[in-house]
Amino acid sequence: MQGITSKDNELIKHIKKLKDKKYRDSSNEYVIEGVKLVAEAIQEKATIKQIVLCDDCEKNAAIPKDLMYEIAKYECVYVTEKIFNYLSEVQTPQGILAVIEKNGLAEEIDYTQEIIVALDDVQDPRKFRNNIKNGG
Repeated sequence: MQGITSKDNELIKHIKKLKDKKYRDSSNEYVIEGVKLVAEAIQEKATIKQIVLCDDCEKNAAIPKDLMYEIAKYECVYVTEKIFNYLSEVQTPQGILAVIEKNGLAEEIDYTQEIIVALDDVQDPRKFRNNIKNGG
């Protein structure tokens, strides 16, 4: 296992650049963060390039031991808390993230077919339905 203490490290720079969609697309990778997402990636046998752990993770027992055994099978990098917070996109990081290779199964959307509308966080579905009926 490798330990990184500098933001100038090439891997840290690479992970930070993965916030940008164009860079994610060109490198064919993305970042997931958190115990649950990393555990699901391992369970689904995703192609995990690196797992980045905050060096204080093991001390505060944020990551279950059974998951730590699974994580040990992958390329792991330990970073300082300061660097992990630099990489993290959440307010209260859990101390684990992973760089995942895109699987390439995503198909292009065929806009000649019927359109499917996906809604998120709809407060009052009746109001939405009335807007659709009235053309708005």
